[in-house]
Amino acid sequence: MAWSVQTCKVLALTMGYICIAVFFTLTSYVVYVYYSTIALSVLEKKAYKKFVFHFIFGNWLVINVYFNYFMAWLSSPGLAKDYQNLASQYRKCKKCPNNKPPRTHHCSWCNLCILKFDHHCPWLNNCVGFYNHRYFFQFCCFMTLGCLYAGTFGYREYQIGLLGEQVFSYKDSIFHPFNILETMDIPGFITYYIFLAALTIGVLLVGLVWWHGRMISRGETSLERVLNQNYAQQCTDQGFVYVNPYDFGFVGNWKRFLGFQTISEFVRRVLLPSTHKPEGDGITWDGYNVNTNLGLHQQKSHQTTGPTGAQPNFPGGYPINRRRVVTPPWEQQNNPMRTSAVYQPKTPPTEAKESIKDR
Repeated sequence: MAWSVQTCKVLALTMGYICIAVFFTLTSYVVYVYYSTIALSVLEKKAYKKFVFHFIFGNWLVINVYFNYFMAWLSSPGLAKDYQNLASQYRKCKKCPNNKPPRTHHCSWCNLCILKFDHHCPWLNNCVGFYNHRYFFQFCCFMTLGCLYAGTFGYREYQIGLLGEQVFSYKDSIFHPFNILETMDIPGFITYYIFLAALTIGVLLVGLVWWHGRMISRGETSLERVLNQNYAQQCTDQGFVYVNPYDFGFVGNWKRFLGFQTISEFVRRVLLPSTHKPEGDGITWDGYNVNTNLGLHQQKSHQTTGPTGAQPNFPGGYPINRRRVVTPPWEQQNNPMRTSAVYQPKTPPTEAKESIKDR
């Protein structure tokens, strides 16, 4: 039996607040242990160079983790209902009364249409969309570094600060847990395993960052990855080539996503906390909107190679049916522009396909 909209929203909020509480509790405790035990131990041994390095590096990680988390949590991902005056030409959502611009999808947990929807994240108690996607990804990156840092340096230095030397190894946590409990008592035992948990989470986050980074490199979101794969297979079966119209190449996609063009901008906007907005408004995709610039794309598709610069890849660069543009059916306008006929692969009217496209 399907859950009601209100039930989904209440459940999402409840899970979100629990995840937020867990995040702040664990990270705050690790920071507290760092200052109350590890930092004091390093200073007592007069290892000043070591202290300065880890003080700067550790605080840089903490500031970036908390900054990007707060921004991803509290920033609006971009709600389609707030931009209806710019989206009247697009078809309406089947689950709410709003028009859906390109790359906009309906979140079943929030019951809202989100611009450039990626996914609903319970750890943020928020959707990841156009305006907070960068914050989410950078939080994952800095959190990965922070967890690996705590699980290696913190794991070792905590034992030195508490016992005077590193007594236990990683394998002891599996084969000799009672020896650890007897030596460290309950508070030390719990802290010891929190550092181990940080290392485990860091390893898992490496996979998550790699997965999201791979999609960013291709100019697609998590949901678009599924849609593009399904639609590309349909095109291939019918002798057509589908190329993601939002793909500007590896370097171009990363520059657009992170919002930098020079090395100095990379340092200021990526390595340091920055509140700069993403390029565009999330409604119209200047230069590569497959709907409003359909005629322009058809003209470009006659070329075997695109113009120089950051230009999107279209089927025009491929030998199979290279003179035809394939537009994803989930991004059609209500009243499309009058252009020559554009091939649309037949989409099987299955309930499963429709449910994916309406998300």
